[in-house]
Amino acid sequence: MKTRFILATICVAVIIGAKGVSASEIHVSKTGNDSGSGGLDSPYLTINKAASTAQPADTVTVHAGTYREWVKPLRGGTGETGRVTYRAAPGEKVTIKGSERITSWTREANGVWKVELPNSFFGEYNPYALKVSGGWLNYGKWHHRGDVYLNGEAFYEKQTAEEVNEAEQSWHCHVSEDVTTIRANFGDRNPNTELTEINVRESLFMPEITGLKYITIDGFHFMHAAANWAPPVLELQTGAVGPRMGKHWIIENCTITNARCVGIILGHAPGVDYSDIDAYGDHIVRNNVIRRCGQAGIAGQKGATRSLIYRNLIEDTNYRREFGGWETAAIKFHNSVDTLIMGNLIRGVFRQEQGAFGIWMDFANQGTRITGNIIYNTEAATVFLEMNHGPILVDNNVLVGQAIRSNSEATVFAHNLFVDCGYDYTPDTGRRSSYYKPHTTIGVGRKTGTAQDDKWFNNIFIRQGLDQVKTAQGYVSDYNVFLEGANKSSFGDENSVVDPYVTGLTIKDRPLGVAITFSVNDAPFRVKGPQVDAELVGVFPTVGQTIEDRHGHAIKVDRDINGDKFTRPVPGPLADLKRGEDTVSWEYSGAR
Repeated sequence: MKTRFILATICVAVIIGAKGVSASEIHVSKTGNDSGSGGLDSPYLTINKAASTAQPADTVTVHAGTYREWVKPLRGGTGETGRVTYRAAPGEKVTIKGSERITSWTREANGVWKVELPNSFFGEYNPYALKVSGGWLNYGKWHHRGDVYLNGEAFYEKQTAEEVNEAEQSWHCHVSEDVTTIRANFGDRNPNTELTEINVRESLFMPEITGLKYITIDGFHFMHAAANWAPPVLELQTGAVGPRMGKHWIIENCTITNARCVGIILGHAPGVDYSDIDAYGDHIVRNNVIRRCGQAGIAGQKGATRSLIYRNLIEDTNYRREFGGWETAAIKFHNSVDTLIMGNLIRGVFRQEQGAFGIWMDFANQGTRITGNIIYNTEAATVFLEMNHGPILVDNNVLVGQAIRSNSEATVFAHNLFVDCGYDYTPDTGRRSSYYKPHTTIGVGRKTGTAQDDKWFNNIFIRQGLDQVKTAQGYVSDYNVFLEGANKSSFGDENSVVDPYVTGLTIKDRPLGVAITFSVNDAPFRVKGPQVDAELVGVFPTVGQTIEDRHGHAIKVDRDINGDKFTRPVPGPLADLKRGEDTVSWEYSGAR
């Protein structure tokens, strides 16, 4: 079964638009010269040279090779038909790296090699002189922003040179007034004859100008960004790739690997009027593979507003568990409005202590829809809804493992498959977060994080149910199916079905996808539930809004995880659910 994650009731066409016809095509090649014309027969050597000349409606086509630079576009586009497009040449692999190759290592002993580099080698940004730092970073604060890579594999940083002697694939650095010294344990490998790289650049594709609009980034491989930890309190949040509070960016068909902290950053920058919802956001981040980022795959304060996060594979976040805290998640947004997180595969989020969530909507997010995602193998909650006042619609997802965590209100759960995934609500009365006039960022009030108006309809629960959830004002639950030991709520579920049936659920990982197989008996077909829509849900009193898209149109949950229409509202995320074995699958479909 091909997973398409298309919900016809969502007006994504308004967000997506059409790519414009380019006014001219600028070429970049490893055989080029920045003194050339930028034409196919006389390409530039660097992407930044092309970025300095690109005008609205131009396309920058980059040909195969590795480009070691931080691309800083100078101009954006003027509209959907006047985008500035940066693309990898069709069928060619283009890699943009924040690292440099080092071939001047000297052997010491026991597999340890040393390199000494003048600090001038790094220019104005030496990641080995800078530690990861910032709010809610709670462990591993001694780590630096740099890394060492052998044939694409990142080593582990150690606090002392002595520790490097004892551990292969490790490194240590020391920065004096003039020299940066790095020691690394390569075992029996020779770092001068193999591909050995170290970080030198903070970001890979991010302007130094706030507010550029209508830029497309398509088909690149990004590796080795050395940006800092990016909590929401920073005036400027940086990562491997990001629009710096621009508007209408498209980031698609890319691979982002080993960002020291954040892969794609949709966050804070100076000089933005955040009360004007039309000044920023409206981005599309789709069909990307984002892996091995130290803090988050995609994150940002406010900049994800009205954005579409669609069909990305995000895996192995904080896989080395070197540093972390209350910002570690595959996707983490603060203060976003009308954000749509749709059809993503999230797996492998790790920690020593705090963090490690799948999707984390943290503080004053409103009008969020989380739909059609598959999340598993997270060391903390699959979804964490922190200090939001709704409405939040969580529908047609497959959530496996850790319980949903919440201190939000006005959340609707519909047509999900929950596997070993209960609901953990812990009020937060010590803080107050904002809520807004619907579909704006104009604040109208602040409120504590207390339980109210959550609703569950047409879900399937396996092994963990709602029996541990305490009732609260406005809580409603009905027309759900509880299997294999899962139990219904104490405050509803009059028309739900509890059945001991064992589903035999299995998860089969694929390199760029997954297949989740389970079986059901007749229990789901004994439930005669309603369609989940605005009429059923009603208007939530705090925000004065029901479940709506960004344009204020009421949402009907009438399609499943694959985009197929429910002929009737059968529980779970499959419209074609049948007795016996069923499969939910996901496979990466972007260009690579």
